[in-house]
Amino acid sequence: MMINKYSFPGGSTLLLSWFLILTLVFLSLFSVPVNSRSLIIDTKGYASGQLSRVGRQNMFNRALNTAYAGEVLLGHESASFISFGSLPQNLVTNPFQFCFEKEDFYETLEELIGYDVVIEYKTPRNNTLLSCTAINELVDVYLIDRNIPLEQSHLIGDIRTFEPEVSYGVEFGRITNVIKNKNAVRSYFMTMQIGESGNKFRHFVMDDRDLYEFAIKSLRMAAMVKVYYSERLANRNIFGHRTRLFVSEIKIVKHRDVE
Repeated sequence: MMINKYSFPGGSTLLLSWFLILTLVFLSLFSVPVNSRSLIIDTKGYASGQLSRVGRQNMFNRALNTAYAGEVLLGHESASFISFGSLPQNLVTNPFQFCFEKEDFYETLEELIGYDVVIEYKTPRNNTLLSCTAINELVDVYLIDRNIPLEQSHLIGDIRTFEPEVSYGVEFGRITNVIKNKNAVRSYFMTMQIGESGNKFRHFVMDDRDLYEFAIKSLRMAAMVKVYYSERLANRNIFGHRTRLFVSEIKIVKHRDVE
């Protein structure tokens, strides 16, 4: 007589338990808010700081790995990373790490070591850079330019979320990262070094495209700014944040002298 392997006592209960476990796993993977899921899938960003390192990775495997890597110390006189806000720390780290494969970039970056620069980057990387330890791929690099012409020094934007406000305030410092999530639901993120130097950074969210572009200009100038924000209550997401800081306006206060 053939014995059904699922006919032993408790078999149905065991199968049901496994089914429930698999269902919960499935739901946990696909029930995350769209903004959280798509955040690190397709982004474009800018990082500002002192170029501190550039070099070739894994010379022993040169035939399979053509990656170069670099690091930027965010803001001014910073070394470690203490972050506050609603941006995943693996997306913005200090030192900020990036990778590339063009030898022309290496020659340019070698000349810029020690200078304050802006790194334009994207995520994900090209397949040829998968062996690189950094998650961001270099797109372009240029020196800080405090002479960028501005039509205005103060921009008030919109906050379009319906999340309830729990607090609001103003922060003074330097914008070090600006990121655009390029998926179906467009969203913008910003990191700011609090004060004129140091290791305290805060993360913000932006709804307004004009604020995003104004933040990029402020970053490229290494300008000191006031950031006005509204802290909004949010459902807990995969990053564990209970609130998010939404930028409502940015005001340029002064420029830092740059060589």
